[in-house]
Amino acid sequence: MRNPDRIVIVDNNPDSSADLRAELETQPDLTLAAAVTCASCSFAAVSKQKPDLVVISLSLPGHRVLELVKDLLVLHAGLKFLIVASNDAELEAGRVLRAGAHGCVLSSSSSATKLEAVRQILAGHHSFSPQPAHRQPAVSGLSPLDWVHAATAL
Repeated sequence: MRNPDRIVIVDNNPDSSADLRAELETQPDLTLAAAVTCASCSFAAVSKQKPDLVVISLSLPGHRVLELVKDLLVLHAGLKFLIVASNDAELEAGRVLRAGAHGCVLSSSSSATKLEAVRQILAGHHSFSPQPAHRQPAVSGLSPLDWVHAATAL
């Protein structure tokens, strides 16, 4: 049997990620490796826990979150990221992709939606909350590199 995928959650408000944490505890193929409340704590948690995916709240204070993604990727190449945004104005696929994250969901999304995004990203896909059509890059049939190039055109 395969080991469960390990997930670290970085969110300054533990209440906002409580639904996802609870959902992860019921999944046999996923495990919550750590939940931390600050950007500086995320470096230690990722280094110690060696997660497959990091879920980061975009409202994390004290560090620009997309820069945090870039910094963690320098230290841990291949790490996957899901950004949780508090409103759809923050959901800019191009910015998220350029930073190295693999998807973004709204914090108001259901735990099932967040869990589906986690699974999509762990399976090697990108996952974004629904956005107005004019803000979505055309990605059907594109490779990940083509996806990034399409997103930078936004």
